[in-house]
Amino acid sequence: MRVLLLSLLLANLLFFGWAHWIDAPAATQAAVARVPALILADAPPVAEGARSEPNRPALRCASLGPLAEAAASAALSTALRARNLAPRERRGPAVVTEGYWVYIDNLRDADARGRALRRLARGGVRDAAALADSGQVSVGLFSEKDGADKRAAAVRAAGFEPVIEVRSHPLNAYWLDVDLPSDFPPPGVATLAAGLNLDTEPAWGDCPVAGAPPAAAATNTP
Repeated sequence: MRVLLLSLLLANLLFFGWAHWIDAPAATQAAVARVPALILADAPPVAEGARSEPNRPALRCASLGPLAEAAASAALSTALRARNLAPRERRGPAVVTEGYWVYIDNLRDADARGRALRRLARGGVRDAAALADSGQVSVGLFSEKDGADKRAAAVRAAGFEPVIEVRSHPLNAYWLDVDLPSDFPPPGVATLAAGLNLDTEPAWGDCPVAGAPPAAAATNTP
């Protein structure tokens, strides 16, 4: 019995020593935690907090206008939203072109105006009219520049030098600004305005730069 008790006491002492000085997992884990992490020599450094994001396309601001009425701006805004665009309405001064007047100037003498009318008629321009008060002969008012240019060519063929005068008036108009990818064309104006009776025909352009003077023009819708 005495030998058995001594054997058990010796076994307890051996286990106590092994548990405290030989088997020390916590100390080993702490030591491993202090070892710096291995980094590949050719790996590029990564900034703290950096996140990999997909490349986003560059955006540009395109502006549709000018529009004379709020109702037209609202209708085109709806058409743009239907194409997943987010228009921003703004207002500003614009110059609206009403048409192009073609005339012959400096015919102060009534006989000179009469001769001009006869020569124009022989050249196929039969709707000219003499303006006695101003000394001019009017040869047509056109809504499109192309029509005015063709009439001016006929007047030159008759031996006169025509004047093309732009008829316009100022307007506090509406514009619709949208952000588009730089390589994405804006929607066609004819498609957007289908079914709308617009007083002026809008066009796409660049959004104005802050501080730059407004520069806009429009023509009457034929």
